[in-house]
Amino acid sequence: MELLDRNGLTESEFLAAYRPGDYERPSVTADIAVFRETESGMELLLIRRGGHPCLGMWALPGGFVESGETVEAAAARELREETGVTGLPLTPVGLFSAPGRDKRTWVMSEAFGAVLPAEGPAPVAGDDAREAAYFQVDSRWDEGTLHLLLTGPERLEAELVRDGAYAFAIRNAGGLAFDHAHIIARAMEKMGLLQPEPADYGTVNAQLAALVEGIPHPLSNLSNAAALLWESLGGINWAGFYRLEGDKLVLGPFMGKPACIEIPLTKGVCGAAARQNKTQLVPDVHAFPGHIACDAASRSEIVVPLRRDGQVFGVLDIDSPLLHRFSEADRVGLEAFARILEKAL
Repeated sequence: MELLDRNGLTESEFLAAYRPGDYERPSVTADIAVFRETESGMELLLIRRGGHPCLGMWALPGGFVESGETVEAAAARELREETGVTGLPLTPVGLFSAPGRDKRTWVMSEAFGAVLPAEGPAPVAGDDAREAAYFQVDSRWDEGTLHLLLTGPERLEAELVRDGAYAFAIRNAGGLAFDHAHIIARAMEKMGLLQPEPADYGTVNAQLAALVEGIPHPLSNLSNAAALLWESLGGINWAGFYRLEGDKLVLGPFMGKPACIEIPLTKGVCGAAARQNKTQLVPDVHAFPGHIACDAASRSEIVVPLRRDGQVFGVLDIDSPLLHRFSEADRVGLEAFARILEKAL
């Protein structure tokens, strides 16, 4: 027996009476944020629009989904038609559906991200793109405002603020079409390319003090400290400790991928911090002499010595996949973190 709905209709009767025109339908587009990594940093592929709306403005490659086409297929097709780039695995970024995001009509966009190798092909503008070019893309936070800096044929700077945990509101589009500044920020965040918001070290260090107070177990305190940093700091891929044993550092509690077990004092950023008894803040680890690549994804690093009676007995090590991830504020905050932890070891 067929199930009946509240109006006493079977599914076939319901479908026969259904009128799609009773509901307004949005158009659907696909937009693609394609990044490539170069020696000078991360670049983003943009196209200059050749038609209205936003004529002449820079935008992400993308366009309308056609009948009988998935949004993923539309993304690949639009990328090929507008830039000549093909064969990229696309990572879903999210659905963008803010009212009024497109002047033409009600348009929702499914966005995707992708990363090209540095030796990837040069873009070739096609279809309704007047020009295609790579822009070096950087991000920074200033008193709660995210600045996206894009440098290429023109210099663009968009300003955004947080609008919920995983979204942004555009304060200044900075020359980017539609809501593409928002899409770019979300794509960078999704793909681990966005500089994180500055940490609140006052809160982090207060939490550490509460965690270790009265706890007579050094290993447990190091473990909780690593976990606290992992949960509190954005844009990192490793946080943990090494303890000094003779002329080498030996791996202690950490969060992240498996790491180097022993580090000679003569090698790497950790060795330099222990040897010099001084914090090492390295914006680009590949430019650091003797760098040890435990994780090839790491791009920047900060290492803070742990001391007892003024002598080094270990180090706090934090790595990031972002260039220039750590600032002077991180150095000050993490040195204060280390001083609290030392009392519990």
